[in-house]
Amino acid sequence: MASSQTALQRARFRLYLRILAMAAVVGAVYGAILAQDSFPVLASMGIGMLNGVGIAGCLAAIEIFLLREGSAMKRLLRLPFVAVVILKTVAYAGVVSVFVILLPRLSGQAPLGRHAELITIGVSLATTLIFVIGLQVAGLLGRRTFRNLLLGRYRNPRAERRFFLFVDVIGSTAIAERLGALQAHRFLAAVFSATAEPIAACRGEVYQYIGDEIVVTWTEAEGRGDAPSEADPVRCFFLMEKALLDARASFRAQFGAEPGLRAALHLGEVIAGEVGEVRRAIVYHGDVMNTASRLEQATRELGCRFIASTAAVAAFELAEEFKLRDLGALKLRGRKEPIAAWAVEQNQTATG
Repeated sequence: MASSQTALQRARFRLYLRILAMAAVVGAVYGAILAQDSFPVLASMGIGMLNGVGIAGCLAAIEIFLLREGSAMKRLLRLPFVAVVILKTVAYAGVVSVFVILLPRLSGQAPLGRHAELITIGVSLATTLIFVIGLQVAGLLGRRTFRNLLLGRYRNPRAERRFFLFVDVIGSTAIAERLGALQAHRFLAAVFSATAEPIAACRGEVYQYIGDEIVVTWTEAEGRGDAPSEADPVRCFFLMEKALLDARASFRAQFGAEPGLRAALHLGEVIAGEVGEVRRAIVYHGDVMNTASRLEQATRELGCRFIASTAAVAAFELAEEFKLRDLGALKLRGRKEPIAAWAVEQNQTATG
């Protein structure tokens, strides 16, 4: 798990650096616009760049690192969307004011002037509000989905080869009958929350939550990663299992049950495109998703925790931590042709 957490930390750090770079450019441009006759343009650009990096650095650090985990994040998640936006905007306004008003006076810099200060604070707050709303919407839709909708990547349907990992929560129906609807919802929400970090660590994208099922996807290039031996879509399932194992004491205390998982992985071509008018969404159509779902259902019949199709397994050079057991050609409900598949297990030495 440590190596995957490191990969996740690297991904967050890269995002943080991109935000700082954009803030430096915006700050420099804004500094040039506000340059006064008595103040050199380059010096004004430098101050604007420093302010931009300082403000963005503080806000992005809070969003990307501080609020990812812990009780503060859990309390925020319980609040309505509007309340979160307002609270964050007010808090971040204080950060902006420190950089725009307080620090220049403490450092002996020439003040911008009341008019320029008000404009700067107004622009900063507007930018901050957009930043906060963008992050909240990205959290609801998924960062990649949000980015792809903004860029219009799937405005026109396109063919892609993708991995789909269908993960099912074992025994959720019995748990729902025992706990009741409200507690069952909280149980599944806790499972989804606990498995979010491993999915992000493996660079997966949560496509859907369907009842007690999580559908995670990667493009073929994303899933193969920098080296086929990384096998993120395969490793993802076992990291999700480990995350739940680490949290088993909390699940027992809250729900009197320990969640288990079973899953199936398949690779194939889908058509990806935007649909909807009132609510836009990116959807995937193709037999690969139906096959992955049928493979996941086959785990019950075959007594396997994790099944992967030959197409998915062939995409990787699996590390020694994984072992495969040939299941032969499986006849799946709704498919005329059988599909070759493997049971995927993790060596005990790797888990120990």
